[in-house]
Amino acid sequence: MRPTPSAANSRLPHSLRNTWLCVALAAAALPALPVLAAPPASSLATPDQISLDALAVQVNKDNSYPVLKAQAKAAYALAYGGNVSTEAASRLDNAIKELAFSAIQKAVNSDPFNPKVYWLNAPPHDLPGVTVPGGRYSYDNPDNIYRIIPINGSSRYVIQGKRTFPGPTDVTFSLISNPNSQQTVAILAGNDLVVNPDGSFTITVDSSPADGRVNHIQSNGQAQQLFVRNNLGNWNTETPDILSVKRLDDGTTHAPKDAFAIAATAWLNLQESIVDYGVGALGLKTHTNAVNTVSTPSISSTLGTLTTQASSFGHFRLADDEALVATVKTGGAGYLVFPVTDPWLVTVDPIQHQSSLNNIQATPNADGSFTFVLSVKDPGVANWIDPVGLHEGTLMVRWQNLPATSPASGGPAIDTQVVKLSNLASVLPAGTRYVTGDERTAQLVKRAAGYARRAALQ
Repeated sequence: MRPTPSAANSRLPHSLRNTWLCVALAAAALPALPVLAAPPASSLATPDQISLDALAVQVNKDNSYPVLKAQAKAAYALAYGGNVSTEAASRLDNAIKELAFSAIQKAVNSDPFNPKVYWLNAPPHDLPGVTVPGGRYSYDNPDNIYRIIPINGSSRYVIQGKRTFPGPTDVTFSLISNPNSQQTVAILAGNDLVVNPDGSFTITVDSSPADGRVNHIQSNGQAQQLFVRNNLGNWNTETPDILSVKRLDDGTTHAPKDAFAIAATAWLNLQESIVDYGVGALGLKTHTNAVNTVSTPSISSTLGTLTTQASSFGHFRLADDEALVATVKTGGAGYLVFPVTDPWLVTVDPIQHQSSLNNIQATPNADGSFTFVLSVKDPGVANWIDPVGLHEGTLMVRWQNLPATSPASGGPAIDTQVVKLSNLASVLPAGTRYVTGDERTAQLVKRAAGYARRAALQ
């Protein structure tokens, strides 16, 4: 039975009640989940994806969350250290706007009794019949296809997958206890995923032990969401896996979440995100490091990091004539990426600009390490990281698919230094690859084409 606004209001925190009536009335006017025209063949632009995106756009249109957005801006500015620069301030409103939309996206696919596969945490884009705003937050990785499936620990689920070979460079299925703090309950890593010769695979999720079942993830009463990452190393050849989900019949019936529940869930997601991403990711993980340095690679199970992933966090501030040079040792990782994000942990334009490079895209040094050059001006180095005109921003370097034991050369490592562009050549390793203007243009054309093919967005 649909709750009345007053009934729903009585169960909400006091801080929500002032805005709840407007939220509820707007949400009540939402149309039923629309069924739109079938999209072109794509592993991402599915009918469920388009319908959920349309619903998220409608919720976003009807609910502005002004109080929470103001609180988010204050928390982010505090984590930054106060005295926000003019350049950083110019990006803050967009970051909060995308943070709010991400909270809505998580809410529209949060019903574990009617689960769907939903792609989110992506830049603004168009799908058939719907223009989707950006929903990036907390160090979105341009290589990553992020998808969520709502899970209830007492239910049983079957996920069907189909891979187009060669498949993503790395794949992980993380069962998490909260869609915002993302505490890991269990994980199925790509190396452990059994894929049939025809590319098909089946994953089961329930509270029972595997008992010989391959591709099984054991859930518990804390499990809320299956968070899926497909890391595309070569954008021009690798394709996200096709995924679908079914909750197995247990003799019970559950009506889909109504508009009131979706609106309330979005509000709570945004409230939690202020703490998890503003205080946690931006403040504690990033700005505790000195400027132009990064933390020692470490493994964590919260705030969007993988238990099978090592990460380094930092923030930079550079003049026009300076460069941050980072030398990265892989530690045997099957996947490594060096992306740059704005001061608020959001990519700027990773499609048209080379603002990230992974171990497949970048040129390695003779010893297998990688040297990246981050600078506002293009130094002509093949491994240039473009901050898209920003003189300051944030960094989260990732190492994934790590070996069980460290190789003889040691584990993941990163060293950074700031130099004048005029002295850049003196600190780069022998054999550093340079590119011409035409070669850089070709790199960018290939990059944009590679991004477009992941969702058939040509």
